[in-house]
Amino acid sequence: MKHSLLLSCFLLIFRLPIIAQTLTPEQLQTDFARFRTALNEAHPEMYRYTPKPTFDSLFAVTAAKLNQPMTRQEFYVTMTPLLVALRDGHIKWIVSGRDEHYPFATEKLFPLKLYFLGNKAWVTGNYGTGNVPAGAEIISIDGQPIAAIIQRLLSVMTFADGNRVGGKYEDLNQYFSGYYATFMASPDTFEVIFKTRDGEAKAALPAVTEAGIKAYVEKNKPAAQKPFRLTYKDSNTAVLTIERFWADKTDPDFGSFLKDSFREIKQKGIQNLVLDLRHNEGGEESWGVLLATYFAEKPFRYYDQIRVRQKKKYSFPVWTSKLYMKFRWLAVKKQGDGYVFTKQRGLKMQKPNHDAYHGSLYVLINGTSFSVTSEFAARLHADRKSRSGGVTFIGQETGGGYKLDTSGLFAITQLPNSKIDLGIGMFGFHMANVSDYPHHDRGIIPDHQIDPTIDDILNRYDRIMEYALKLAQSQKSALTRTE
Repeated sequence: MKHSLLLSCFLLIFRLPIIAQTLTPEQLQTDFARFRTALNEAHPEMYRYTPKPTFDSLFAVTAAKLNQPMTRQEFYVTMTPLLVALRDGHIKWIVSGRDEHYPFATEKLFPLKLYFLGNKAWVTGNYGTGNVPAGAEIISIDGQPIAAIIQRLLSVMTFADGNRVGGKYEDLNQYFSGYYATFMASPDTFEVIFKTRDGEAKAALPAVTEAGIKAYVEKNKPAAQKPFRLTYKDSNTAVLTIERFWADKTDPDFGSFLKDSFREIKQKGIQNLVLDLRHNEGGEESWGVLLATYFAEKPFRYYDQIRVRQKKKYSFPVWTSKLYMKFRWLAVKKQGDGYVFTKQRGLKMQKPNHDAYHGSLYVLINGTSFSVTSEFAARLHADRKSRSGGVTFIGQETGGGYKLDTSGLFAITQLPNSKIDLGIGMFGFHMANVSDYPHHDRGIIPDHQIDPTIDDILNRYDRIMEYALKLAQSQKSALTRTE
């Protein structure tokens, strides 16, 4: 189970009321000790991106700040740099009983929906009664330049593996109001300077509530579609969309969907397939392995190894899979200076599916292509030289890492005084045969980088999809001319 399934687990397990309180230095140090112990015992590769000496210094600096009373929000913010240093997009840091994106402020939130690109932001909608027009560029908020605000918030966000920022930008697009309230300010009124074609203007915007934001999102969300679907653009081109690698009770069976879809693609003689993996945050690891068999031309290995931190029982109170804790002595073994998990389909040699697709493949990715999605995309990318039809990646760099990520089953502990839940992915998934990729801390970098513009967002124009379809058509035309 990966990123998109975790929030419900936290809310079900630790649904406790928020009580406004100030924590004493003794309480802060107790929670700090639990936090550090949990990371040391549960995180499979804590020092993957940040060396231990650097981490030890960060812990020392943080501990020194906990020598005076703090509110829970102050403690939450003080501890966040330690989580950022992990550079693990799956780490969870959630105030019990609260939406993870609105951990404290619920009544004094920024009232505009924004779209972020680089160091700029534009208005795409109003949560409240403000009169800032859609398409206006935000220059500053409460006297702070928007570029400075963006950089401040990016520095405290965790939704990214390694040095990726794409997932963070996607989070800003969805939850800027919550991040701003948590890490910057939550006034009654926001002073905004914005720019339109008529020049710059100023507005004083009343704050909105979390409930108001969620009502706006619900009202304006796109019409629901099946999470897995196959459509055709012409007699030679198909689009396979996979929004997530998990299903609820009303969704079609994933295995049956793939079986039927790829049989149909083969029967129709499709030569160009667009695989849309944008905004797919992941799900079940086995689904990624299964999908990979439909694009393989020879046997392959999916995972090289799956690392775990230790085999013994944790020394701190924790919720995790009872089945795993009971049978870990069978599934975990010593390897080198650590331990590995041995019972996983992706560790075995995989065979190509009988109806595997061998034509031209165009894979659409972006910052929320994460977890299982990044693993699967990395497998395609690493093996594309062996495919006769070729693979082209289009869009924006994935939020998930290329070579490895930390996810799978989670160890969840609640800090005793602050009542903040820390969730740690216990498995380190290492992709097989990816040593040729030169970036150890990056995701899948597209062959064609395409960034949607504010006009695209407002007009609901899918620039990335249209680019892929035009590219497929141009390559088809070039092939026809050479025959």
